[in-house]
Amino acid sequence: MTEHDFRSRILFSAWMCVASVVALFVAWTGRYVLLLLLGGVVGALLLSVPTSWLETKLRIRRVLALALVLVAVVAVLAGVVVLRGPALAQQLSTLQEVLPESARQILARLNADSWGQWVIAHLVSSAGSPDAVSAAVSGIRGVLSVTTLTVAGSIIVLFSSIFLAAEPDFYLRGLRLLTPAEHRATLDRCLAQAKANLQAWLVAKLLSMVLIGVMVALGLWALRVPLPGTLGIIAGLLTFIPNVGPIVSVVPAALLAFAISPTRGVLTLALFGLVHFLEGNVITPLAERSIVRLPPALTLAVQLLLATITGALGLAMAAPLTAVGLGIVQGLMAAESRSRTQIEDLDMLPESTEVHSML
Repeated sequence: MTEHDFRSRILFSAWMCVASVVALFVAWTGRYVLLLLLGGVVGALLLSVPTSWLETKLRIRRVLALALVLVAVVAVLAGVVVLRGPALAQQLSTLQEVLPESARQILARLNADSWGQWVIAHLVSSAGSPDAVSAAVSGIRGVLSVTTLTVAGSIIVLFSSIFLAAEPDFYLRGLRLLTPAEHRATLDRCLAQAKANLQAWLVAKLLSMVLIGVMVALGLWALRVPLPGTLGIIAGLLTFIPNVGPIVSVVPAALLAFAISPTRGVLTLALFGLVHFLEGNVITPLAERSIVRLPPALTLAVQLLLATITGALGLAMAAPLTAVGLGIVQGLMAAESRSRTQIEDLDMLPESTEVHSML
């Protein structure tokens, strides 16, 4: 190696280190935006399925097909808002008022028994103040209320979903142009696998959300727990967040049920456990055999990491990010396996064939 080549490699390595540091800094600074863009990718996949179907069946331009899909979605949402919007808003407002009162009733009932006093004493010693339990329960109001940040993030996700669904090939071509020619086949394979994983996960998650919402609402109605429809919607929406969402969805229903009677509270907990067991182990596997099931431990680790870095947004987007990451890893492994197979096939060729091919 000449001195010029050595200096060139040193300079290239230095530039790569600087570029890596800059990329990490930009990613850290814009981590919230990157997660919102991932949400846009998820939304674009949801819009692309009916858009591609209309584009193929009606033989129209993709932009027009997407416009028809958006009009249909807006019409359905408008119908839901007109028919059930005021009632749902009233129920959510009632829920915000009832939950703290239910928590106070439960604390009063616990104070009336010796074992309840023991539980409260240990909770208070862990929390640090007598009002910590009530304050923690009252914090549910903040979860149920819509903040300005949530609205702004939803707008970013909405518009990015529309732009990506309208011209997906345009963005893919740009990404391929930025990739060296020898690695474009690997890029295409990774993107295809990531898309397949994310679409399959979305199908499974949407199915889970609908089933859990309906079953929880019917179960709470049968147990005569207040606001069963609203609690069912909350349970269905929170199912989007694996591991954590199902646990959080139990809290408001359990508070309302325990405020009525301990027996109804225990039955409500049993209802949620039964619903999630049936959905995860019986209904969903029978309905769709190609569903992507993310490793629970890996998903939980990604959730904890992103929740520490970006809070609730990272917690919500951890599962789709895990699906995309697994798809990229699978694509890289497939590319590596294919290259090894080609090398082995070349090694197995007869010598005369190798000489003939070289000539």
